[in-house]
Amino acid sequence: MNASQTIPMRRLAGFTLIEILIAVVIVGILASIAYPSYVRHVQRSHEAETQGQMLDLASALEAHRAKNFSYAGATISALAPKLSTNDHYVASLVLNNANQGYEITATPSSSLMSGRPVLTLDSEGNASWD
Repeated sequence: MNASQTIPMRRLAGFTLIEILIAVVIVGILASIAYPSYVRHVQRSHEAETQGQMLDLASALEAHRAKNFSYAGATISALAPKLSTNDHYVASLVLNNANQGYEITATPSSSLMSGRPVLTLDSEGNASWD
């Protein structure tokens, strides 16, 4: 090999800026599609958990009524502590018909649950999620 011949420069292995930008754009598009779906899934799971807690409270209320012949004196914190400490819903219990009926209401309280409906369940078995 003489001095006048040059050795061709080999291309260094790696990614170009364009390839990295294309990958970032693709990941961004996938994330913009997947994130709303993930949020809806999380909202539905919190809503289903709250519905289960409301049904647990209804069951405890029926046991309270069987023992005391009315719903008088029943509270959410005593009968359904998980519902009373729910991070995403605020629950309320209203007794009616001379303490022979009730309505349980769970109102979304966290920013994650904004736009979700208020959940209700009454002593006749009517539920807002049916």
